Amino acid sequence: MRAMVLEKFGAPLKLKDVPMPKIGPNDALVRVRVCGAGLTVVIMIATPGRIKSYPRIPGHEIAGEVVEVGSEVRTVKVGSRVTNHYYLTCGNCRYCRSGRETLCENFRGNVGNGCDGGYAEYVALPERNLVPIPDGVTDLEASVASDAIATPYHACHAEAQVSPGDDVLVIGAGGGVGIHMVQMARLCGGRVLAAEIGEEKLELAKTMGADEVIDTRRGDLVKQVKALTGGRGVDAAIDIVATSQTLQACLGSLAPGGRMVIIGSKPASVYGEDPSFVVNPQEFMRQAQEIHGSRYVNNAEILRTLELVKHNRIKAVVNRTFPLEEAEQVHELLRKNAIAGRAALIVS
Repeated sequence: MRAMVLEKFGAPLKLKDVPMPKIGPNDALVRVRVCGAGLTVVIMIATPGRIKSYPRIPGHEIAGEVVEVGSEVRTVKVGSRVTNHYYLTCGNCRYCRSGRETLCENFRGNVGNGCDGGYAEYVALPERNLVPIPDGVTDLEASVASDAIATPYHACHAEAQVSPGDDVLVIGAGGGVGIHMVQMARLCGGRVLAAEIGEEKLELAKTMGADEVIDTRRGDLVKQVKALTGGRGVDAAIDIVATSQTLQACLGSLAPGGRMVIIGSKPASVYGEDPSFVVNPQEFMRQAQEIHGSRYVNNAEILRTLELVKHNRIKAVVNRTFPLEEAEQVHELLRKNAIAGRAALIVS
């Protein structure tokens, strides 16, 4: 089969013919139709130690069709259309059993680093990672929903706890996750302040429901937020960029009782800058504010997200698609912040 392979750390992805994956008794073989591409993959393959063995096939936003199942598989069958959960978990520890799979005590990595991923014609995945795609949702929509839309669902619902009438700041609002965060916060009843760099992304955020757009190149972000909220600040600030500067601005933009949610990751080993920020504990306590680390989703949240897509409550924003063999070019565009919305690879 054809696959985009990372042969060693720091190498470019190469199109190669590789053997078909073999499945175990609790796995399924999926013919990949679409695989989303975002900064999560770009950062993962550039971070030392994230991938434990090479060669490796990345890609985790998968949608496709089951073509073979292991002897113990009961919840999917040949012909089922599926997407997937990103984390490789045990399903049995205290966190998995309580719906917090992302904190699994026996965590084995992610699809695309702990096992081969979806930048290939076929992928073998554990049964527990498979999520059925409902009728009325396309493969392209489902691939994006499994992460780029499900992540905003969890962030807005469980972490930011957005309620009708809340002011919500989204930093990085025009990217692959951010553009769906704008929609999700609006769906929850929030008034959305979308912060971005670049006219294309700002215009896209406005088109997808942002009530206000903030060009971060045009002055201090906190001052712009305060000006748009009558000096009060926002009830929730969601940072998808997560540099030291944006995180500090998020914190400074909070109203009393506000909730700051960290989604993005800019590790110093990749970007060369320390992403740390400073919290004044006395002031933070006085204002009764909160900081939440939002770590992906559980399987049930992917199911709920797919239903939102099915009923047209959320639109999957995929502005550019590419053939499998152009994965490396897609990654370069992502590194340059040159793609508004989500990108995806059309595999078969």
